[in-house]
Amino acid sequence: MSRQRARQATLFAMMREAGHEPGTLSGWSEQELDENYRILCGSGTSMSNLPLACCAAEYLSANHPDTVRGVMYQMVSNTPFLADTSDPSYNRVQRLLSRLRENGTIPFEWIVDNVRRTIKPSSWSGLHDYVETVRDCYRLDFWSRLPAYVEIIVEKDTVAGKLAPVTQEFDVPLHPLRGYSSSSFAWQISQAWREIIKPITVYYTGDFDPSGLQMEEDIRDKLRRYSGQNFAWRRLAVLAEHFEVYGITPLPIKSGDKRKRWFTDRYGHDCAEVEAIPATDLRSIVRKAIESHIPPGAWERLRAVEQAELESWQQSLGQFVV
Repeated sequence: MSRQRARQATLFAMMREAGHEPGTLSGWSEQELDENYRILCGSGTSMSNLPLACCAAEYLSANHPDTVRGVMYQMVSNTPFLADTSDPSYNRVQRLLSRLRENGTIPFEWIVDNVRRTIKPSSWSGLHDYVETVRDCYRLDFWSRLPAYVEIIVEKDTVAGKLAPVTQEFDVPLHPLRGYSSSSFAWQISQAWREIIKPITVYYTGDFDPSGLQMEEDIRDKLRRYSGQNFAWRRLAVLAEHFEVYGITPLPIKSGDKRKRWFTDRYGHDCAEVEAIPATDLRSIVRKAIESHIPPGAWERLRAVEQAELESWQQSLGQFVV
């Protein structure tokens, strides 16, 4: 038996002895499990970290993109290889995922980080490059022709990163709060609603804890005052029933939280962060909410209109290409 095969056999034995069956987080076939674990065993990860690395890679293969924090929560909830969601645990997962991405074991794009952004004005190598960009960027505003209007507000920028694939697909505005909302933030959203005369629905995702619920109440109240709109509001996550549905490990209320009594009187003592819900499930929740506002067949019909307009526009652009 080769050294790598022996290492893999030892790894499988370690994981099973700890009560975790390899492959349960990914749905990999037996062949995929063998091949991917062989790659992970050759990633240079220490044997003490290898079970955690394999579980993280499994989870991300089925749930990318996600954040480091999201992976951490899933490792605590679904494996015996990470004890808690403390800062040392977060740092351990962050270092491990950085190493796996840097050595090419897992793709960089499996982890998202919307907090850091590059700021640069748009520029092109020439007119031909500009025309190609315009051609690729054209998109019909489907919601202007639908009977409802939808927006998504999330408590954290990191959560916005994992939901962006769905909101971008459906051209739905996605607003990350990044803490308690400023008056300017709420005012800007409310001003964009002034011309909307159809029903507006806002969906919210946030932590299930005193701060998360108070932040939600704060932005909702500001939007009502500033917009004058009688919009609908619905929290998508985290909900009390999600603890059981997703097997979320409850967190205690942070010590010294001044809203503790307010929270416990209404919801009890269990808290959870949005990252505790698997990324794929969270995207599915948001997708289902958005699709509930689209009449059957309407999206496909609008796609046909968009394609016809795009072809007409491409013919017009063609005369400017040099």
